[in-house]
Amino acid sequence: MENSQISTQQKTPNWLKILVICLVVLGIFFRFAHLGEKVYWYDETATSLAISGHTPAEVKQQIMQYEDVISIATLDKYKHINPERGIADTLRYLVTSDPQHPPFYYVMVRLWAQVFGDSHAAIRSLSAIISLLIFPCVYWLCLELFASPVAAWIGMALMAVSPLEVYFAQEARQYGLWMVTILLSSAALLSAMRRETKVSWVVYTFSLALGLYTHLFTVLVAISHGIYVLANQQFRWHKKILNYLISTLVSFLIFLPWIIVLIAHIDTALNLTSWTSLKIANPFDLIGIWLSRISRIFFDINLATDSHVIIDLATESPLSYSLISIITISLMLGFLIVFYTKNNANKISSFISLLGGVFGLSFLLYDLIFGGIRSIHFRYQLPLYLSIQLAVTYVLAYYLVSDKIWQQKLTQLIVSGLIIIGISSDIALFNQNSWWAKISGKNLIEMSQIVQGYKQPLLLVHDDIYNILFTLTLSHSLDAKARLLTIHNNQPLSLPQEYNHIFLLGTDNSLIEKISNDKNYTVKLIYPHEEFWQIEKIPSSNI
Repeated sequence: MENSQISTQQKTPNWLKILVICLVVLGIFFRFAHLGEKVYWYDETATSLAISGHTPAEVKQQIMQYEDVISIATLDKYKHINPERGIADTLRYLVTSDPQHPPFYYVMVRLWAQVFGDSHAAIRSLSAIISLLIFPCVYWLCLELFASPVAAWIGMALMAVSPLEVYFAQEARQYGLWMVTILLSSAALLSAMRRETKVSWVVYTFSLALGLYTHLFTVLVAISHGIYVLANQQFRWHKKILNYLISTLVSFLIFLPWIIVLIAHIDTALNLTSWTSLKIANPFDLIGIWLSRISRIFFDINLATDSHVIIDLATESPLSYSLISIITISLMLGFLIVFYTKNNANKISSFISLLGGVFGLSFLLYDLIFGGIRSIHFRYQLPLYLSIQLAVTYVLAYYLVSDKIWQQKLTQLIVSGLIIIGISSDIALFNQNSWWAKISGKNLIEMSQIVQGYKQPLLLVHDDIYNILFTLTLSHSLDAKARLLTIHNNQPLSLPQEYNHIFLLGTDNSLIEKISNDKNYTVKLIYPHEEFWQIEKIPSSNI
């Protein structure tokens, strides 16, 4: 892409190359460090369940048939791959139980687990390896977008140590892969528009199809690409527009089978994502959280709450931290807008603003008008965060090769600062077993420690599917001494007398009332959000 602001012949300083190589090596270390030691949270449990080939309905049916106390190890078959169940069963899980998640990542992780095992570290290692593809993809995109090797090296540096990329590289979910496909398809589009060859448009077609089969919101990426192509041709018909339309149409035809699946199971998908409709009463709190979370692209030391049930800005993170984040990000966004306007970098600014704006602003406006928390859900906003990283990359490259020495020195100082806070964030992530983006992750650790603290703990499991799946999640952190007892809400409750320490996850008030009315037990709510109850047997001498 033509760019008069940064010379395409500008030589990348050797010190910058050496620095970036060191940062990439450091970033690789952080991506693979402690993969097996982080808490395995609810969504990752869903990944293991998917590749096991069992559906939640099957888990419920099989678990609820037990009438006596069983070992926690009974749940193991839902946490590991089964030779008798293959990729077809993984697809069946997604079709019937998780249709909002396309199958590309899950098929990959199933095949990966068959070769390298299905331990937490083994499954997460696939995400870590996939995350390394970010480096060539962002390098290519920066060359196409900025026509600047300097910018390409800086882009790699920022993403090497960004807590955003490092976090998702360690999670057994598809979001690291999604970031790769966003960068890849964006670079492929710009390359196809520049080269205008059949091969380049075919590359874009398949990169977009991979993105669609990774995450449904790639549809919005395609829309942002389409608007950019139209704007680039000043909304006048051109062969590039025709090529884009053909490529996009073919991509969606490739994706058509999953579109049919989604339509057929739309009620399931809407039910599973209904939590995104939770409302934050004050719109200024929503905007504040939206801005504050942007700051975590560069600096994140786990100060945010790990719950998606957020009432206001004060419950999202310490208020002083949030205010500093909001002010800093507001100033940064304001500077970026002024910079791109002043320097007339229309092609660059339009691509970046469309890629991020279609997600960031559309989701934010929707939530402000109709209510919801889609705009502040970290994983939903990855295209916005990537676009901000790209915008910052270009500004840093622009001033790093400036003719004015003071601008070069100031930029070097800013780059150093971004690297330092990025590495500080990575060290924080390295040292902690949970993270705010792992919803209820911290509580899972504490709950498992409480249960493990007793010699003979008993977990009650009732016939609510969420209760069963959350118990399955908790079981990843428990050893074999824990026991399970299935109970039915519509049947009389009889607790085994030999167990003094009993725990119950997520239930209705009627069941708790039954237990509370039993004078042999005391009931205490430990974690309200997870509805985690501890039931203690009262010694006979105290009755």
